[in-house]
Amino acid sequence: MRWRDRKLKPLTSLSVDANVSATVDLFGKTVSDLQSDVQVGDSAITGTLKFVNDYTGFSSKVEEQEGNYLVIHAEVPEASDAAISVKVTNPVILDDDGIAVLRIRDKDSQTVTVVATKTGYEPVTKVYSLSGLTVETE
Repeated sequence: MRWRDRKLKPLTSLSVDANVSATVDLFGKTVSDLQSDVQVGDSAITGTLKFVNDYTGFSSKVEEQEGNYLVIHAEVPEASDAAISVKVTNPVILDDDGIAVLRIRDKDSQTVTVVATKTGYEPVTKVYSLSGLTVETE
């Protein structure tokens, strides 16, 4: 049997949530500085994103240092070495703990896309609406 004729196993256990301790430091801000009551459902993310100023640890670009930021966690328990990327506008590679911080500019037009890949497995993609988020302003 040739390689391309083999069926790939599904990478079925991609888990995406917002279960990150409120006190975890993420580039100089804690999760509680950034958001509250965030929940990840089957196809939507809800909760409140706080307005943050002077988030210099997030980016060296001044225009990316204030606004609303979403913290999510993703993992593939069945394949801990799977590569996971998260995308709002640009792809973000998760840190070693599976945590991503994403700048949200327009919750009604943006989505969060999470993709898990591993050699020998079918990739898994999950897309989440952000329209259910409450975003605080200055």
